[in-house]
Amino acid sequence: MGEKNERTDEAERLVGEHYADVLRYCRRHAPAGLAEDAAQETFLRFVRARSRYRERGRARAYLVTIARNVCADMARDRASSWAELPEAIPGGGDPGEADDRRDLASALARLPRAQREALELRYGEGLTVGEVGAALGMSRFAAARALSAALEALRADLGVRDEKGREV
Repeated sequence: MGEKNERTDEAERLVGEHYADVLRYCRRHAPAGLAEDAAQETFLRFVRARSRYRERGRARAYLVTIARNVCADMARDRASSWAELPEAIPGGGDPGEADDRRDLASALARLPRAQREALELRYGEGLTVGEVGAALGMSRFAAARALSAALEALRADLGVRDEKGREV
């Protein structure tokens, strides 16, 4: 009885700590209107597989991996495609900043999906390169290559220059 209560407490703790992150991920990747269902399914799958999960890393990385699979399953089931990035990133500030955000969003949208998702997991979700690789089903080396290629493509697309005026 005590072990069951401990597992329930642990599951509740993980939901409390990571639900917002998982829901945010699902809002970007689940078919329209199914983000909440995808987030719930993510935690259900985690609870069902909990006995096989060993703390090999952060639970959030494992949950994002599950969420990725849930969203992909839902997209296949509904014959939907993955949600694209919005044309404009909301935010205040001066008009030049808004243009920069739109340019970045457009540049991100032009990246191959795997590179865009690698960037999102690394910088948006704060996963390590190894965790990005695990979430995307690739080696750490392949994840590092995808991230490097994505950053290089963004620099070229946005015309980023170093302090000497050379294109980076």
